[in-house]
Amino acid sequence: MKRYEEVEYWDLTDNPKNEIYKGLIKVLCNNSDRFYFITRKELKYNKEIIAQFVPYVTETYKTKKWAGTETKGPAATVFVMESNEETYKLLVKYANSLYDWVAPELPEDLTFIKNNFIWFSCTTHEEFAGFSIRSDYYKNLMFGIEGLKLEHIE
Repeated sequence: MKRYEEVEYWDLTDNPKNEIYKGLIKVLCNNSDRFYFITRKELKYNKEIIAQFVPYVTETYKTKKWAGTETKGPAATVFVMESNEETYKLLVKYANSLYDWVAPELPEDLTFIKNNFIWFSCTTHEEFAGFSIRSDYYKNLMFGIEGLKLEHIE
């Protein structure tokens, strides 16, 4: 397995929907230790949906800075949780596309982590998402998601 000296960055050029979304979330859940999403005090969310994730939450904390975002407003709440088959089912149950993860229904900014390295993050309200790749193994996983549209960032 080739490891890179530096990280390669790949942005999504289209909102993954339906089967492409399910394929993306499956690869992310199967190859991550954990993931998180955030809520912001000034926005409303469906508390019943968030409650479905609570059994898998390993940590919550407040911050003004998380992957791809820094806020000048109130701190966001980060919900860190296990990445597993049950959380996969919840992620595809409540959304049909990546950018469905936005207030007022759903928490925002899904971010997936493996070995303390953020390898996928998104800023949903800005419809921005991308991969940080540092090995051929993860690059092959990324390219193996059928229908996913990507652009290499120099």
